[in-house]
Amino acid sequence: MVCRKCHRENPADAVYCCYCRAKLTLEGRRPRVRGNKQGTVFKTNDGKYKAEVVVGWYMEEGKKKKKVKTKIFTKKADAVAALPGLLSLYEKPKDINLHDLHEEYITSKAYEGLSASQRNKLTYAWNRWQPMEFRGIATLTVADLQEAIDKEAITYYPARDMKVLMSHLYNIAIRREVIAYNKTEYVDLPESPKAKRESWTVEEVAALWEDYKTNAFTGYILIMCYAGLRYGELATIRLENIHLAEGYMIGGIKTEAGIDREIPLAAKIRPVILAMSEGRREKLLEMNEDRFYETYWATIARVGLRNLPPQTCRHYYFSRMTAAGIQGGIIAEVGGHADYMTTLKNYVRIPLSDKLAAVNSIE
Repeated sequence: MVCRKCHRENPADAVYCCYCRAKLTLEGRRPRVRGNKQGTVFKTNDGKYKAEVVVGWYMEEGKKKKKVKTKIFTKKADAVAALPGLLSLYEKPKDINLHDLHEEYITSKAYEGLSASQRNKLTYAWNRWQPMEFRGIATLTVADLQEAIDKEAITYYPARDMKVLMSHLYNIAIRREVIAYNKTEYVDLPESPKAKRESWTVEEVAALWEDYKTNAFTGYILIMCYAGLRYGELATIRLENIHLAEGYMIGGIKTEAGIDREIPLAAKIRPVILAMSEGRREKLLEMNEDRFYETYWATIARVGLRNLPPQTCRHYYFSRMTAAGIQGGIIAEVGGHADYMTTLKNYVRIPLSDKLAAVNSIE
């Protein structure tokens, strides 16, 4: 093999010239380098020709590496002629619409790793973004994002979910080098409501039982009170996981201790679960989140209870078991907590009457 630099003969299997140390190729020279961003053609070991263009760069283990697109040809002329086509085919997009970004996100591993309740929230958030789904993300301004959130979500949590979803779409666009930064960082949300860590009273739950006689939806609130369920857990209970004869059902989300746990069912709530299961296809609750909350608040107002969120049902569950003197380890396990201190700190709300009864028992 003749070196194209010093023109001396080298062994056929030489990689570098034995005299000037220049790197050799099968043609005895380096591949021809064209102008910047015009691509390269070189001969492969099997005698064919590879057209190669650089379409981007990425970081791996702290090193910048090029991303290339290639195509193999039997003739060199064909490989050279294909370079402009490769460049135009993989040219960086100037923009991409929200619809396409959302399709990419919901098929990603990150999305698949979310819980069912988180995916549901992002689905509702996407429904609120859909009026602008075919807008290019590069054309959106902070004012556009703010206007959409202010119009579609007037309370904190729906607005937060809209912002979270849009942030995921921005991150995809940034990786594609369509945009440079995430504009959702500059979007303002409604004021976050203060958590109301209170429990229903026994009298309030009695009023729910009375209302259930004429309003079927109230049965869902009672199930949450007597099974210690969050809304997201209620929404994912499947009929096949309900075993009334044995007195339990399988469900739960959020933590390792809470996922797919065995939930014991009090005898008084089993007829309610049976009634609420009738006519359902797959799940105990076949109602979207918006409809559930709308009906929940209407029920609370109709019954005349305090304006407390669905999480209050879970507080009632733990508080009444604690007041009944049930061992702490059992309470934590049935509620899906790793230890009783989590239950005691975040959920147990002992009423003053029970505290007074306790101190009055001291002799």
